[in-house]
Amino acid sequence: MKIGENYMIIKVSTPHLELWQIEGEFSNHPHIHENELQITIPIFGHCQFTLVNRHYRLVGGGGLVQHPKEQHFFEIGSQSGVLIFKVSQNSLKELTGQEKFEFAVLQKFDPKFMREKFRNWTNALLTCDTADRLAQEELESQVLLYLLGALAGNHKNDPNPTVRIPTHYSDPQMGKVLEYIHENYRNDIRVDTLAFMALQSRYHFIRSFKAMMGVTPYQYVLLLRMEEAKRLLKRSIHSVTEISFSLGFSSVSQFQRTFVKTVGMTPTQFRNSSN
Repeated sequence: MKIGENYMIIKVSTPHLELWQIEGEFSNHPHIHENELQITIPIFGHCQFTLVNRHYRLVGGGGLVQHPKEQHFFEIGSQSGVLIFKVSQNSLKELTGQEKFEFAVLQKFDPKFMREKFRNWTNALLTCDTADRLAQEELESQVLLYLLGALAGNHKNDPNPTVRIPTHYSDPQMGKVLEYIHENYRNDIRVDTLAFMALQSRYHFIRSFKAMMGVTPYQYVLLLRMEEAKRLLKRSIHSVTEISFSLGFSSVSQFQRTFVKTVGMTPTQFRNSSN
């Protein structure tokens, strides 16, 4: 976060994505992004945007798409704020399966809805354990998939997941993925490794896994970790700290937060209630 005399800037970055929130008096100079697509969405007030010598006055919810190598700059006043998403060209190629992609320059968003989603995304990315790469990669993919759907006209949010544990698998490659997860859920798992085993792209894999299991790969890993945590708390004398590290958590606090969110009580409370 950067706070100046008349403005505030929040920036969160991942390998394929940048999320910006800028509020207050701000302007930048003409520039281009060699390999990034940019989406600019005013959430209140208005934004004066110049794209390849064309001038746009964007008001709340009126988004604008700037493709790679297109010169642009913008200006907002003291009573205005914008959200900016910068997406790498390579991630879009992987998502769309196309070398070239075109989206309408002018888009329409619900500013209140986008502000809430932005807050949820940035909070999740900022609080995500940097050692848990599967969680980071899934969050990044979630944002990218939503933005792609939004630009294509689909602004619906995903429903809350429900867990399904299938007894057989129509896709033998996905069966191998599940076997691998069950053998390695205590360790660091990469989504690219799982996607390679499934013979799918990262983004297609996450969608197909959730369609089959009802949860994302990371949520499934957490489910397995929590079931093992409950078993160990009931049947072993290992401390909460020992259990947390044995299950792949980088800190006890992360383990405790996840346990409370999943089970509804602390690990110590669960152990005491099981005795």
